Parts: sequence; C-alpha cells; structure tokens
Amino acid sequence: MNIIRQFVKKAIPAVIPPKLYLVHGAVSHIDSEAHANCCTADTGPLKEIAFTFDDGPHPEHTPLLLDVLQKYQQQATFFVIGEKARQYPHLIERIVQEGHELGNHTLTHSEPAQTSTRDFLEEIEQTDQILEQITGKKVKLVRPPKGKLNLGKLLGLWRQRRTVVLWDIDPRDYLMNDQSEMIDWCQNYHPVSGNFCLMHDNHPYAIEAVRQLSECQHTRLQSHTVSHWIENKTQHSTRTQQACA
Repeated sequence: MNIIRQFVKKAIPAVIPPKLYLVHGAVSHIDSEAHANCCTADTGPLKEIAFTFDDGPHPEHTPLLLDVLQKYQQQATFFVIGEKARQYPHLIERIVQEGHELGNHTLTHSEPAQTSTRDFLEEIEQTDQILEQITGKKVKLVRPPKGKLNLGKLLGLWRQRRTVVLWDIDPRDYLMNDQSEMIDWCQNYHPVSGNFCLMHDNHPYAIEAVRQLSECQHTRLQSHTVSHWIENKTQHSTRTQQACA
C-alpha cells in the first residue's frame, strides 16, 4: 500500500459518517474501562472485534467455517461474490439463519484496475438482486475487491447510501500454505477492541484462525457483525458531540 493510499484510508474515516465508510469499530473510553475490568483469574480482558470473510461462499470451506463460528458463538460478516451466491444459495441461507451478516463483494470479483465505474456498479446491483432473491432482504454493506476504489466508484456507492467496509487487520490467509502459518499468526496477534479482521472463506485457514482466537487463554475474544459496530460507532460519535457541546 503506497503512502497516499495509507493517508486516504486513515483520513476518510475521520470525516465520513460510519454509515458510509468503515475501516474499524470504535470503543468509547467507558467501554474500554469495562472491557479491562471484565476478566477473571482464568481469562484475560474481553476484546470485541469483527471477523469478516471475503470471496465465498465455498462449498467445502464455508460450511466448516460456519460450524466453528457456531461452536464458539461468534458472529461474522460474509462479503460474498454474486456468482458464487447464485451457485450455492443454501450456504447464503445458512449464513443468515445462523445470525451472521451478508455484504456485497461484487458479482465476479473482477480486477479493480480493469473494471470501469459503470461495470463495477452494475456488478453491485446484480449481486444485490441475487442476494435479495435468496434472502428476501436488501444488502447495504459493500467491500470492493482488494479494497480498491476510485473516486467515481466511491461516489457511486455513496449516492446509493451504501456502507463501504474495509479492514485494519489482515493475516493474508490467502497466501498461507498450511495451518501452522495461521497458528503462528494467531499467537502473535494482539487484538484491540474494534479491529476488523479480513479473512477468506474460499481458503481453509480462516477456520483455524477462529478456533485459535476463540480458545485463547490470555484474551477473551468476541466477534460481532459489522452492523453492530456501525451502531456502536454512531452512538460513540453522538456521545462525543454531546460531551463537547
């Protein structure tokens, strides 16, 4: 990521409402104190984050991932590809039935630099239609392929009142070759409440990540949907404005 992109990624969330653009969640000072005190002799402090999974659904990996999320009572957000959702509608139904959230990850996950604004927005619309046909509900969350957007694509999404969701933690599971790499990453990851963790359910290693992080003895970790964090961040901003008034 170049310096300009890093600056933009950090600057936009500071001035844009969370209902339009989100990179991570926000925890108020009061909430942080509560988390720090919410521990026992056997467990560390509670850290609340968001597991987010891209590029599915996958016929083998997604069901196993859903199994482990259910086992540890973790909620997640799945940014799905429209063509795969159409191919595996039963997995989309299961995601929703088990309390998780859906996001739009375009129809084909085409290369951003080779996809015009018009084609990108058409892919978003087509994926919307597929997901609504399966679930009966509209999807507001969008994650662009590779997290890349030009100004035209961003404004096009905002005109539709979409929430663009990126991330602040990326283990790069798509580059891993075996589970030991994910186990090493989990052991070195120090979660901060509000982290948005990017993983992929078309690869197998996210399953082990959920297991490792959920069983960690030093830190109790709870994942929520992105919408939980939008509401949390909106309330936090409101409280801050009231305190400064």
